[in-house]
Amino acid sequence: MKIDESTKIALIRKGNELFNNKDIDSAYRCYITANYFAGIEKIADYYNFEKKNIIKAMQLYKFILKEDSNLGGNIRAKSKLDSLSKSVIKVLRKWLDEDSSFTEDVKKRKSIQNGLNAINNFNNKTNDNTDTSIKEQFYSNALNIKKPVFKRVTSLKKE
Repeated sequence: MKIDESTKIALIRKGNELFNNKDIDSAYRCYITANYFAGIEKIADYYNFEKKNIIKAMQLYKFILKEDSNLGGNIRAKSKLDSLSKSVIKVLRKWLDEDSSFTEDVKKRKSIQNGLNAINNFNNKTNDNTDTSIKEQFYSNALNIKKPVFKRVTSLKKE
């Protein structure tokens, strides 16, 4: 629906008046009807800085990015959305670092995965018949690792 310029100006003025009176929802409806994205950005800033409602602010900045064809508005909204996203990521990282059970689980998973990777790498190397010297070096250099029983039995038969 296309509205004329005088109606748009009246809606923006009414939205500004409502915003100054802290009637944010009504101001938002006026700005949306007038297709006034600077007003919506002002409301997003209000949610971000005064109400500390980061989720609502991010939704409004994202809406501006999606709907606004004004390059300047998009750049401002994009930079604000990026800074909010970075802040949220920092908070989540801090929470996860403070959660000792989470970090212990990650360490366990990493050590198990590293062990499995090492076994796979070793098995891949030992599956080649040409690399028998690598197998022998591995078993002779490792203190607590013994050859599998079938290897010991077959090597005894050869001697």
